[in-house]
Amino acid sequence: MIQRVQSIFLLVATIVPIVLIFIPLGYLTTDSAYYVYNAISLKEAVPDGVSVIKLYYLAFCLFLTAGLSCFAIFRYKNRVKQMQTVSFTMIVFLVTLLLILWICPDIVFKKFFSTRMEDFTFTFNTVPLLILIVVEALCLFLANRFIKKDEELVRSADRLR
Repeated sequence: MIQRVQSIFLLVATIVPIVLIFIPLGYLTTDSAYYVYNAISLKEAVPDGVSVIKLYYLAFCLFLTAGLSCFAIFRYKNRVKQMQTVSFTMIVFLVTLLLILWICPDIVFKKFFSTRMEDFTFTFNTVPLLILIVVEALCLFLANRFIKKDEELVRSADRLR
């Protein structure tokens, strides 16, 4: 049934990646400009928001995480497949975190700004980013745990028959 507690966790796990797409993830400061880093692009912080680097693969990974979480909500008839979907969603979210927190700031930005010969400092938008990451991971973990409990309950009832 769709009105289980894991459905609430999966709904929250669907909403959080979509929020992560639109909030600023970090800020990049160079000698000549100030940039805002989000999952879609790195934008120069001027009034019109000129985009410097397109980062659509981060937005795609976050949409994939949200889509898989939403898909897992409606797989309630087959709890084993639902657990597999949630586990795969956790892996996709981990890969997305690696992209957001390590690969973009460390490799992509250094490559882009080294060609322009500018030193830069990068700071994450720490508090909202960490809260949303912990909420997403916790919701996926708890959803998987409650799905497993339901499956164990059904199997124990089958043994009694």
